[in-house]
Amino acid sequence: MYTIKIQIVQCKKGGNLVMFSKKISRRSFLKVSAVTTAMAAMGLPAFAAEDTAEENCFQTLNIPRATGSTVDKSVLLDESRLYLITDFGAVSEGDPVQNTKAINAAIQAASEAGGGTVVVPAGDFKSYTIRLQSGVNLRIDANGIIRAARADLYDWYGNQTMVGEGGNYDEPEVNLYAGLQDHGHTYFANSLFYAADKHDIMIYGEGLIDGSYMDDTGTLINVLSGNDPSNPKNRTDRGYSSTWYGNKAIALVRCENVVLDGIRILNGGHFAIIAEGTRNMTVNDLIVDTNRDAYNIDCSQDVTVSNSHFNSLTDDAIVMKASYGAGVFMPTQNVLIEDCVVSGYDAGSVITGACTTDKIVATDACGPTARVKFGTESTCGYHTVTITRVRFERSRGFCMEAVDGSSLTNIVMTDCTMDTVSSSPIFIRVGDRARYPVTGHTTEQAINAANDVRLDNSGWVLPNRAEYQLYPVARYSPSYNKSKTVSIDGVSSFKVVDPANPTRINNANLAEIDGKLYLYRWDDAQHQYVPDMTREISRKDAVYYANATAAKDLASVSNVEISNIRITNVDPRYPILLEGLVDSKVKNVILRNISVQYRGGLSLQEAVEQRQLGTYWVYSQSGSAPTVQKLPWLVNTFFSKCEGLLPRVAWKNGTWVDDPYNVPEMVAEYPEPSILGILPAYGIYARHVEGLVLQNVALNYVIQDKRPAIVLDDVSNADLRTVAAKTALGVKAVVTVTNHYKRHVGNEYVPEEPYFTTTCENLKLGLLSREQVTVDTPAPGTPADSLYGDIRLPIPENGYQFATKTQDYPLPLTVHRPYFSHIGDQTLQLGQTLTLTVSGRNPANGVRTTQPQPAAVIEALDGGLTYGTAGLLPLGASFDAGSHTLTFTPKAKGTYKVTFTLDDDVIPVSKTVKITVV
Repeated sequence: MYTIKIQIVQCKKGGNLVMFSKKISRRSFLKVSAVTTAMAAMGLPAFAAEDTAEENCFQTLNIPRATGSTVDKSVLLDESRLYLITDFGAVSEGDPVQNTKAINAAIQAASEAGGGTVVVPAGDFKSYTIRLQSGVNLRIDANGIIRAARADLYDWYGNQTMVGEGGNYDEPEVNLYAGLQDHGHTYFANSLFYAADKHDIMIYGEGLIDGSYMDDTGTLINVLSGNDPSNPKNRTDRGYSSTWYGNKAIALVRCENVVLDGIRILNGGHFAIIAEGTRNMTVNDLIVDTNRDAYNIDCSQDVTVSNSHFNSLTDDAIVMKASYGAGVFMPTQNVLIEDCVVSGYDAGSVITGACTTDKIVATDACGPTARVKFGTESTCGYHTVTITRVRFERSRGFCMEAVDGSSLTNIVMTDCTMDTVSSSPIFIRVGDRARYPVTGHTTEQAINAANDVRLDNSGWVLPNRAEYQLYPVARYSPSYNKSKTVSIDGVSSFKVVDPANPTRINNANLAEIDGKLYLYRWDDAQHQYVPDMTREISRKDAVYYANATAAKDLASVSNVEISNIRITNVDPRYPILLEGLVDSKVKNVILRNISVQYRGGLSLQEAVEQRQLGTYWVYSQSGSAPTVQKLPWLVNTFFSKCEGLLPRVAWKNGTWVDDPYNVPEMVAEYPEPSILGILPAYGIYARHVEGLVLQNVALNYVIQDKRPAIVLDDVSNADLRTVAAKTALGVKAVVTVTNHYKRHVGNEYVPEEPYFTTTCENLKLGLLSREQVTVDTPAPGTPADSLYGDIRLPIPENGYQFATKTQDYPLPLTVHRPYFSHIGDQTLQLGQTLTLTVSGRNPANGVRTTQPQPAAVIEALDGGLTYGTAGLLPLGASFDAGSHTLTFTPKAKGTYKVTFTLDDDVIPVSKTVKITVV
């Protein structure tokens, strides 16, 4: 037997660790995972269970692993017949219209000959839509470029923003199921490469697909747009209202046996690659460096993604969706992702090797996106996905969302690392957006059905016509009047449910007969809805039937195992977040051998106040024009909305009392970690979870965080015995919440809806310290009724005010960190002297958003930063901290490394540069 003795340790920056002493067997000692080493490096204890039946017994899940595709490059490779595009009239730097005709002619010739390979030689070939054909491959050779040609573009006001080159991309097709998903997942023909209902297709080689160009001033211009054309009015119209343009690099719809191998894609528009309703697809050895989504796997099956790097600061890197865009109900399943990198560096900087970090937040104002994600489109569900050996760099964390009435099951993620995580490292969310087709009363084919079975999101209602698939109403939810404007600080304002008139009634779902109200039912014989005389509805209950859906069940998540993950440098605002619904709990989740290091620095005050605090920031990406963006330092109002922005306080005995654990449900809002604002846990927040194992999980911070490490709210059957959690002095490691004022899903703001109690049961906490908290008031923003009459909005009109004005509130400096401007690796001759001046930028020096917006001019903004170096400098090198300049006259050939540091007296930042002397 071995004995591990662990004592309480006072940490340098404040706080203590929960530690203990126990004996373990040699076998258990040797089984401690590699993550234990990471825990030790972070100053955290590693736990190993004794060889007793109880202590060694952790729940296990026999989750089937994905096997992925059965097709690869070797299967489809056919170079017996080669078709050179220049033989068909394509010319490097030539006319894009002629090039488009030539490339498509080469593809057509290969198709008519029974297959073959079309070759793009070295050169820069501008083109509009290239139409892929079954049995035809496309090889892009080294130094070969297919470049997106310009089309005429206009802004919303009719002003021309891009002058075309004589052509346009193919006209978007008709999709009867428009409105059930975003435009980008609905229309595909207006892409640079397009295939629908094709098979046996491969694009491969060492060349580049480029959706951008440098103009005469040297400014980078994106040709493939990150936006979508406007939606048409009717489902039978093509996918635009006035004009269209190219917005995807590669779009594959209902295809089979597809391989993408070896190519690079730069600035691929809204989707660099989207596979919609596709079966048996392999993506291998790609670099995708793009301005929005990198690779969308939407309602697709049998997919392998391997050995590739996806860089996508502004949107997701590898994202699995399950929309209705292919016009069929097809879950995404059997997807294998292995040996990949996802990152959120500036667009275009990965292909060049610079990997710069000047753009701080994505368009949605959260940090760099660039993650592996499920959702949000989840209409058809997801099953059996395995993710292994993926490195997350400067990105959001692993994200799983099921919000549209279907399930997410059998997910495995293992042997991954994450560094510089800009959102929750692990995010599991069940919601009830219910974006699911439902057949309406109408036969009209407008995308947004009027006076039909939904008041909200009417685009999800299908016409009652033979050419549409049938989805009769299965259940309903209320609709709320979110029309009352409030402001907490007099600076920013937002809307909440009107407490005087909170709900809306949809008469289209109610038949009034002889003064009584009845629901409708679907009659197959008449192929329409008829009054259901067995389902009389009282007038007070009519509010429950505003929005119909055909999804009879709530969305669900179950059987998830995440293991062997090392996570460092995490945004302190976003803990691991496991968020189910009160009526559909997240079930059977195992987190094993995981270490997480947060930057820390927050407190329960931020979790109470939910402040909107922002600055402006000017950035440029890889030669693009300087742009101004807003940086939120606490809550992000792009996602956190309405009641989520209200301070978490309760009115008790004539005064306002902090209530940070009374977190609103937000069941129908867009699912993003920032939706719930600043949470009362720094490490893990779990709510509505049944069956949770945290085995060898270590939670840590760099700067003291005064929140508890873990909050459990309505969690049952949870095992936390081997969790190591750093906490501030006097702060408990775990807070468990009992809430006496919960309501069923979607009914949170319906007056007189009965309340019930949720609590935590069957918890194994080991030696973790625990605080039990009771929530005994409804969530802020709940309208008053006879069940709890003394509810009021926490706004100045009702006596609530922030103690510190927003304009005087200090920025939480652990949120947005200083960084080095680009410093590339250096090469010099022996005998030469290298003079290298480094510079940094500090977001904390940006102008507050309470002040006028600055001009779009890049400034250093490095005030308050101290420059230095770490470790020994090479012989012949010196560094002047005042001018932050390295001078190096090497004495011998070789490779040297110099690590520069930036220090804002919070957390030092470092950058290592390689210097090669030849």
